[in-house]
Amino acid sequence: MRPIFFCSVIALMALLSCACGDYANSVKGDIKPPQASGPNPNNLPNPNTVPKPGGGSGYAVNLSPVLISEVLVNPDASQANQYVELLNKSLLSSDIGGWVITDGTSTFTFPFGFQISAGSRVLVQLGVHGSATGNVQFAPSFNALALSQGSVALLHSGNEVIDFVQWGGSPNSYEGAAASYFVWPAGDFLAVAPTGESYNFVGGTVGSSAWAISPATPGN
Repeated sequence: MRPIFFCSVIALMALLSCACGDYANSVKGDIKPPQASGPNPNNLPNPNTVPKPGGGSGYAVNLSPVLISEVLVNPDASQANQYVELLNKSLLSSDIGGWVITDGTSTFTFPFGFQISAGSRVLVQLGVHGSATGNVQFAPSFNALALSQGSVALLHSGNEVIDFVQWGGSPNSYEGAAASYFVWPAGDFLAVAPTGESYNFVGGTVGSSAWAISPATPGN
């Protein structure tokens, strides 16, 4: 009896093994590994994207760790050129590789992997050549910002507006997108800055009330 019993057990185990193998093969095709895509091989969420406020009761401040902190449009004789300055107001380094500064006609794209240290600023010199460093970048092909009416937008991907500022009195490029992302109210404008003074972010709510016109202070 024992040989017959052991043979039966072995046959049953073999049958179960085949059945499990068939099931595993049947579901294997339904399991898909993360798909590689560009510089983010595991498709992880970008740590710099932030929840956008929504509706009338949305947030009253911009939640991005990196913001536009200063724009010099009308330099005087002692200032070499126009510039846009960004500030990382967080306690951590921020990767802004691939982010774009634009006025709607010209663009500057930060190189892949570019980092802004915690609490630091980066100055983007517009329309001039130079040797880039960690805190200074150059955008030689960037056309001159308009003096009497213009805007600057900071974009994360496509038309996703991270920050925005405009001056003058008529809607500018990306105003509608900035309003839809709740980073700048439509129809809100800074006054035109006089020669030698820049638009400086002073904090608070979004829009012109968070900005002041004062002497240019690049890097500070």
